[in-house]
Parts: sequence; C-alpha cells; structure tokens
Amino acid sequence: MYQKRKISIVISLMLVTLLSTSIFAAEKITVWTWYDGVLGQVFKQLVKDDFEAKTGIIVDLVTVPVADMNNKLLLSVLGGDAPDVVELYSNQIVELGVRGALENLKDKPNLNKTLEQMHPGLMRQLTYKSAVFALPGEANWTWTYYRKDILAEVGAEVPKTWDELTALSTKFKARKMDIYYDYQGDAATRSTGRLLPFVFQKGTDIYSADGTKSNLDDPEVIKAFKEFVSLFKDYKLPLEDPGYQTFVDGSTPIQIYQNWYYSLFERSAPQLAGKWDLAEMPGTKRKDGTIDRTNTGKMLTWAMTASSKKKDAAWKFMQWAVSPEFTGKFSKLTYETPEKWRLFFSTKDAIEKSPFPDAQKDVARKALANCVMQRAIVGGYVADRYVDFAFNSVVLQNANPEDAIKKAAKDSTTEIQRKLKEFNRMISKL
Repeated sequence: MYQKRKISIVISLMLVTLLSTSIFAAEKITVWTWYDGVLGQVFKQLVKDDFEAKTGIIVDLVTVPVADMNNKLLLSVLGGDAPDVVELYSNQIVELGVRGALENLKDKPNLNKTLEQMHPGLMRQLTYKSAVFALPGEANWTWTYYRKDILAEVGAEVPKTWDELTALSTKFKARKMDIYYDYQGDAATRSTGRLLPFVFQKGTDIYSADGTKSNLDDPEVIKAFKEFVSLFKDYKLPLEDPGYQTFVDGSTPIQIYQNWYYSLFERSAPQLAGKWDLAEMPGTKRKDGTIDRTNTGKMLTWAMTASSKKKDAAWKFMQWAVSPEFTGKFSKLTYETPEKWRLFFSTKDAIEKSPFPDAQKDVARKALANCVMQRAIVGGYVADRYVDFAFNSVVLQNANPEDAIKKAAKDSTTEIQRKLKEFNRMISKL
C-alpha cells in the first residue's frame, strides 16, 4: 500500500514538473497592431482560438495607433525593446528595411508559396532589390462610388474615362453638383497618390527603372501630370474632401476614393440602399480602343523587426496573418459585428471570401487585380514631397505645369541620389 502511494506521488510530481516545464517553455512573441475596438476584439479572439491553439505560441498583442506606429517603432528599436512583429503602412516599409530596422524575409521558408497567394502589383512597396521586408495584409485600392438614382435623373452614365469624367463634371456644375477625387494618405503622399493612376495608365512610372533618379520629367509623365492638375485647375474639382454627407445629399454624387469608404456609406446612410453602386476608377484609352483602368492605393502590412530574438515564431505568425484561411475568417466575423466592417485583403481569393454582395464582386475583383502600388526606392518619399509642391504651385499659384513637374524631377533626383550615397553601405548588403 505504501509502495503504491509512493509511486502515485512520484508520478504526480513528474506530471506537475512536465506541466510547469511546458508552461515555462511556451514561446511568446510581442505583436504591435493598429486593430482596436471591435476589430481588435475579433482579432484577439482569432489569435487565441486559431493561431495560439494550433502553434502553442503565445502572442502579446499591443495596440498602437497607426499614425504613431512608425515613430514608436524607431524609438523602440533604438531603446532595445522593439516588438517581434509590427503592422505598418506599406509606404514606410523599405525606408525602415534599408535602415536595418526590419528583417529581410527573402530566405524565410515558404516565402514564395506565401507570395503566390498575393496580387503581384501589391508587392512593389514591400521589396527593394532582392530584399523582401514585409507581407501584405489589408489592401486599399481606389474606385468610383456613384449615385445610380442621380445619374439616371440627369441622363448620364458613370464615367469610364477621364475625358468622360470632365464632360460630366461640366454637366454637374450647371446643376450645382460636383465630382470628388482623392487618395487616402498623409499630406505628403496625397498628390502622388492621385497622380499615379494617370502615370500607370500611360505605361510609365515616376522613378527610373534602376531606382536611382526621378522619372517625373519623362514626356509621358509630364502629359499625365498636365491631365491630372487640369481636373482641379480647369474643371475645378474640389480640393478638399466634401465629406460623405455630400454623397448622401446628392451634391457630390460621384466620389473616387479608396475602398474603406464602403463601410462608411453602408453604415451611415442605410436610406441609400440600392441607390448607389461601384465602378472601377476612370481610365485612359489605349490605341487599340481598350481602357486602362489601373488604380493605386496602399496597404497595411506585417513586418518582422531585425532585432527579434524569436524569428521563427514571428515568421509563423506573419504567415498565419496573411493566409487566406485567417483573412477569410476575419472578413466574415468583422462584418457580423454591429458596425458591419468590410475589410479588404491582398490575397487573390480575398473577394471570394469577403462578404461583398455578389453583384459587386466582379468590380471588386477587377479593381484589386488592377491595383498597382507605388514602387519603393531609397529616398522615394522626396518625390512625394516635390510632386505635392508642383501640384500646389500649378493649382494655387498658376505656375506652368511642365516647368513645375520638371523642377520636381530635378529636386527629387538630387535627394534620391543623396540618400543612395548615405545608405550605400546598407544597400550593398541586400
């Protein structure tokens, strides 16, 4: 009897030891995310029920406002307490990567398989030379919201080209109505974001092919810039966002904007159900008569810090966070919340897994497939700044468009080459 009790105690102690060991051995990573509120609750639950349950990796989720993420990350890197994984805007990625703050993912297992799930046009902001610094998460593309009832009332169709848009703008002005065209970004990227579709639709880019200088003085880019500024200088499209209420009241019945606006219209104006619809953004007619409707946008991405001590676990999380399985569940569950969030992801099957009305899925597929992100180069952010200067000088100060954009090209090239020289040592390691 005593012997049996002794054996039982020993076994119990061994089990306790094993359990304690497993608890203490559980790997833990820190992840910074912008998801908060209802979105944060759903995200946290999925992390717990799906990722943690499957991998045994514990995730310490820290919510950081997206506007503060970049600066806070730099401070944490300098302070030696950076997270393992961070959610960043796509236009921040390459600059942080070249500076050594982000891990180069190019040799991570199953990277190619992961990237095959994504639309190729979305990776332009996340790669530099052979380096891959992030994976795409939520994708924002640009398209047209329009009031079907008002277009029917004025006897017009949603514009397929920029020429059709300007003609309709004149017609709207006579009725004290307007068209709004914008790009969601900070002050420095706004003008470039609006210019890029014109540039891409002409088959060119704002940087040279080798990424060493500006291409803003290319004849096709100059032509694109002139067409772009003409919308605001000659056709007087609003410079500032008139707000969604003007879409609701019908004074701005066409708004070309990014996809996140969808939830706002849907939640805030249920009385408009069935009265508005979506179309691809206007395009440029090719020589063969087809219309190039390339749009642009930006993304929320997942990146790994170079200082992470748990890179294998961090990589597993990143792969999970961009997988069709997770993004499909996240889209479904967030739409089922009272806020009816519609989240848009970067995977090729994102539209099929999203709660989009079937009637709009074809437009969404085309818009996502035609979304091309601004290519990332070292010092590329200065081009944004100088394009904005050029835009303001033409529209607000009546400068000559060609002179303005050529000056932007010269100033951008100077800064890009200065940055290339500054980071040459780091670039050579990529």
